[in-house]
Amino acid sequence: MSRFIWLIRREVWEHKAIWIAPAVVLGCIILLMLTGESHVYDEAKMPHLTHDQQVAILTYVYSALALPSFMVMGIIAFFYALDSLYADRRDRSVLFWKSLPLSDAETVLSKFAVAIVLIPLVALAAAVVTQLLVAAIESIGAGVTGMPAGFMWQPAAIGGAISVVMLLSVTAMLWYAPFIGYLMLASAWAPRAPFLWAVLPPAGAMILEKFVMRSDYVGSFIAERLLMVPYLRHLRDEMPASAVENGASKIERLTSIDLHGVLGTFYKSPELWLGVVAAALLLAAAMWVRRYRDETA
Repeated sequence: MSRFIWLIRREVWEHKAIWIAPAVVLGCIILLMLTGESHVYDEAKMPHLTHDQQVAILTYVYSALALPSFMVMGIIAFFYALDSLYADRRDRSVLFWKSLPLSDAETVLSKFAVAIVLIPLVALAAAVVTQLLVAAIESIGAGVTGMPAGFMWQPAAIGGAISVVMLLSVTAMLWYAPFIGYLMLASAWAPRAPFLWAVLPPAGAMILEKFVMRSDYVGSFIAERLLMVPYLRHLRDEMPASAVENGASKIERLTSIDLHGVLGTFYKSPELWLGVVAAALLLAAAMWVRRYRDETA
């Protein structure tokens, strides 16, 4: 276990973007808040809502503050996984690491843990810090304008948003596991340009299917996995069905959405668990390629 932890530490030391990127995102959000370009508290509308509706709206807003961190860290996870097993071969350091008493399974799994566990946890920490700092900035602004400053610190809103973000983190880890496994397999296999080796096969499959079979199953499947379409579909089903509804009914429909329940639908989906199985198979293939690849050529 200690060797595994040291392998993870090595990855963090070598990839500073893992902790620099969320700090930059946090700084940009705080800068927007301080310059008045973005607000959480709408003093014209919020006082006319019930207390439960106000708490629900705050929960949604605090949860949405996590999206920039998760999007940026998702991009970092993509390029990290794509380069994870190729970088050692590019600089020939793989020969040194293979001379150590480290198995290929330990190396591959440590890099997978960084991509699928550590990076989402960093995004989660950045999201929680963002929520608390935004609450502090908005409460100061509300106090200056004569509004109740403590409103931004509703325990139900902050606690609910944090729990939503935590559930989103776990869901994203499981949902995107096959993507990380595929990228790591491409990284282990590619003789050069791993990005092309990862992108061209699915792109070629989509183009071939489009022209030969006149269908788009491959593209739809990839888009659904990338964009978390089941989540968006369930969220859309609970949103107002018509744009002509009056403002009050829209607020009532919006504040009745259960974000925990919507995310919970993933765990009832066979696609989630089949993806976990696919990720395990892809990781096993990456271990096999790394073990038997001739690195002296």
